[in-house]
Parts: sequence; C-alpha cells; structure tokens
Amino acid sequence: MSQEVKHDDRQPSSEPELPPFTLKNLSLDVYHGIIALVESPETNRVIVPIVITLASIATKFIISKVPYTEIDFSTYMQQIEVANDGELDYSLIKGDTGPAVYPAGFIQVYQWLHWITEEGSNIKTGQTIFGYLFTFSVLLCCVAYTMVPNCKPWPIYLLLLSKRLYSIYVLRLFNDVFTTISMIGVVVLLQQASYWYKTGGSKVSFLFTLVAADLYSLGLSVKMNALLYLPGFIIIAYFLVGENMLKLLGVLLVIPFVQVMIGWKYLLPLFNDEEAKYLRWTYINQAFNFKRKFLYKWTVNWRFVSEDIFLNDNFARILLFLHFSVLLIFVFTRYLSPKITGKSITNLVKDALCKPFSDTISTSNKLIDYNQGPKLVLLIFATSNLIGVLFSRSLHYQFLSWYCWNLPFLIFATGVNAFGGIFIFVAHEWCWNVFPSTESSSACLISILSLVLLGVWYNLKYWTGESNTLQEKKEQ
Repeated sequence: MSQEVKHDDRQPSSEPELPPFTLKNLSLDVYHGIIALVESPETNRVIVPIVITLASIATKFIISKVPYTEIDFSTYMQQIEVANDGELDYSLIKGDTGPAVYPAGFIQVYQWLHWITEEGSNIKTGQTIFGYLFTFSVLLCCVAYTMVPNCKPWPIYLLLLSKRLYSIYVLRLFNDVFTTISMIGVVVLLQQASYWYKTGGSKVSFLFTLVAADLYSLGLSVKMNALLYLPGFIIIAYFLVGENMLKLLGVLLVIPFVQVMIGWKYLLPLFNDEEAKYLRWTYINQAFNFKRKFLYKWTVNWRFVSEDIFLNDNFARILLFLHFSVLLIFVFTRYLSPKITGKSITNLVKDALCKPFSDTISTSNKLIDYNQGPKLVLLIFATSNLIGVLFSRSLHYQFLSWYCWNLPFLIFATGVNAFGGIFIFVAHEWCWNVFPSTESSSACLISILSLVLLGVWYNLKYWTGESNTLQEKKEQ
C-alpha cells in the first residue's frame, strides 16, 4: 500500500521572529538606544537638529534668567560714537577702558550693533543677536563635525556644555565671537572644497578656497587671533588649489586686499602727505599691535608663574620659540606627512619650486579625498589654532571662544572613549570657571591643552585614515 507524500505548500515566513515582550528585553532596547545616541555616527542626523534647537532654547533661557554683566560693551559703544563723529586718528577712538585696539572690521560690526541696539541702550536686543550667533555657531560646528567620517555624537553634545561660553556670548557680548564664527565658516568652506575636489574639479575647489580666504580676512578684520589659524590655512589652501603656487598666491592676496578695503578710511591709500602717513601708521600700529602687554591679574593660563616672569620679555620669547617649534613638528610629521600628501616632503618642495604654475598634487593626497579630506581640514585648522592658544602670552576669559568650538573634536581625535572625553571637557571647563584664576586652575589648563595636542599628534592612524571609517571598522 503506497503512502501518499504530503507536500506542505506553506511558504516559510520572511518576517524575523520578534523577541518576547519582557521587561528585560525592553530595558535592553532602551540601553542600546542610549548607547547608539552616544556612540553611533548614524544617529547624528537625529541628534544634530536637537542640539541646535537646545542651543537656541538655552541662550533664550539664560538671557531671561541671568543678569547681564557689563564689561566691554559700553566701551565698544563709546568708541563707535567717536568713529561715527568722523575721527580718523585711531589712537583717539577711545572709551572708558581705553582706545580701540582691533582692526576696522570691529568698527563696522559694532557700528551696526550701535544702530540696532539704539546706541547700546537696548541690551536685550544685543543679547538676542549674540544668542543667534551662538546658535549659528553650533549649527556650523555640527556641519563641520558631521563632515568627518565616523564622528560620534558625544563630541557634538559637548558643544552645549560650556557655561563660560554662554557667558561670553549672551552675558558679555564680546567681539571675539565674530572672529570665531568666521573661522568656523572657513572650515566648512574648505571642507566643501576638499569634498568636491575630485567630482567637481579643481576649479570648484579653487572657488571655495577663494571664498574661504575672503571670510578668513573678514574674521581677521575683527580680531587678530585669526592669525593663529594662518599656518593651517596656507597648507590646506595649497593642496586644495592643486599644489599650484600661482593659484595659492591668488588666494593669499585676497587676505590683504580685504584688509585694505575694510580699513580704507584709516589707511588712506590714495594719499601720501604727512598727515595721511601719520593716520595710516597709527591705525596699523593700534589695530595690529604685536607688542601689546597683558595684565597679570587677568591671565587664565599663566597664573602658576610669578608676575615678574609673566611680564619678562624673555618669557614671551620662550613662548614664541615653543609655539614655532611645536608647530613645525606638526607641519613636518603630520600636515606634510607622505602618508597624507602622497609624496615626500622633498618632492613637495621640488614641485613647488620647479612647477609653480602647474597642478602637481598627487591623486593619493588624502586632503582631496571626499572621505578623509574634510576630517584633515578640521584637524589641521584646529591643531594650528590650539598650538597658538597653548603658547599665548596670556589668555583672558573671553578667549575661550577662540578654540572651545574645536575642543570636543580634538578630544575625540585623541582616541579616548566617551567617558574619558567628557571627563577631559569637564575638567577643562572647571579651569575656565575659577575666578580669579589660581595656580592650580592655570596649571590644569596648560596640562589639559598639552595632553590633548599630544594625544592628537600621537594618534597617527586617525590622521592617515587607518581603521577610521565605519566600513573599514566593519571589515575588520
């Protein structure tokens, strides 16, 4: 008797079997979700809009709840009133705390603020503008950070956690922040130049670099600390114009051209009589004074040295020597590393001297790689600036805005985990919130900045892109 073979016509279910709905599984889902929001780069598209919104809410809350503190804003307004009266002698553009010591871009920015705040009387309007400036800075930083492959969310959260930074923006209205937002904008523009180099062509990259030079000079016209970025800017620009010296010269000439245009009424380039010469050099010496002395009582970074040492010119020379020495170490071992540029330093120099009008960039140069280039732009720009900050003659409290936006990324670039990164950031923030500064707080600050720079330099694999992208990590 034959047995009938029964065939099961049912198709196997394509839907995965869900785990049972239990408190344990629910807790695990919540746990993994939290970890993803801290560690997974894929969640950046979710957390970035939230971070930007929180920045806006935080500034509005602080403005409404924390009293404004007058430090320099009224002096800025007094200086603008003198400038508005037509004074061309920069040494006579003064306020309660002294003369204007910033380039003419500062005058133009604060002339607008003088008008919109009703001659400085409507502080709330000024605070609101600076609040928007803070929020837009966060937005630009998020763009710069998310252009970096595998940048985790936790450095982005740190952009919101500096109490001192909020104070600088919406409670003090310092002019430093206009230079800062310009520099963040320069980073984003250069990242775009890097990203589109191979697909859009060198002409597109060249145009982005020209605009970046314009914005860089605008930032410089407000405050000179933008010069700390200059070494990094020159190196990045050289590669993004295809290692073409003629194009690089064109980019660099934009910087002084913009300075002349902004400072035209004080430079008087069309006049050469004695009065014009006096006004011109008064402006240059006042606005670009590299010999300005700082008061020991305001220093945040060198409180652990004696006042005699702090005021000694030899101390300034030592700091300048250390600045150039560390910068050269980064230039020759990281910025111009053959693993990044695709050629030896000898060949770089040879091509620059022998083929100045040709694009000689190597196709393997990582700065023109859409994946690694944006990261290297931010790395070079941020480290160039931080080296200058570390060896500054003095840091005042508002100077935190010079580099605080880059610090979370640099901490991340050292290779530390989220817990280590948050600890470093909180310790750094403590240094800036001790008032007046102490030997301990300033020594801690110098130690943290030194360790961050050392950690970034030491993490060579991050510079070269080894085990850097998500795909590379998955393949390993």
